[in-house]
Amino acid sequence: HAAIAGMRRTASRATNAHVPALGDTAARLRDAADSLDRTTIHLLKALSGNQPDEALGGATPYLRLFGLAEGLAALTEAALASHEAQKQGDTDPVHAGRIALARFFADNIAPGAAGLEVAVMDGGASLREGEAALAN
Repeated sequence: HAAIAGMRRTASRATNAHVPALGDTAARLRDAADSLDRTTIHLLKALSGNQPDEALGGATPYLRLFGLAEGLAALTEAALASHEAQKQGDTDPVHAGRIALARFFADNIAPGAAGLEVAVMDGGASLREGEAALAN
């Protein structure tokens, strides 16, 4: 879970940086990391419990969730670096753009983590039921 721990560290850094332009980015990153953590545990239990259908049913939304969380973490890191550059007097407009992009992603894309979590957790059941329906 090193990647998830890294996401949580980035969220903490964003909280502690007190960057108003980031809005709720830190909280959204924490939420995405929490969803990723719960789904990782779920899929690992399915695999260790010899339930491959459960794992397969959630595999695609899990990968999307991982990409969403990691993407937000990377954008947040870039935004924090840009904020530091601004504090040092760098007036390059790219810095404001990086901060705005992180916030846009956090506000408009990251909330999808909750839905992807549901898909991971419930994917196995829909796979089994779909297979049963096709068999009849």
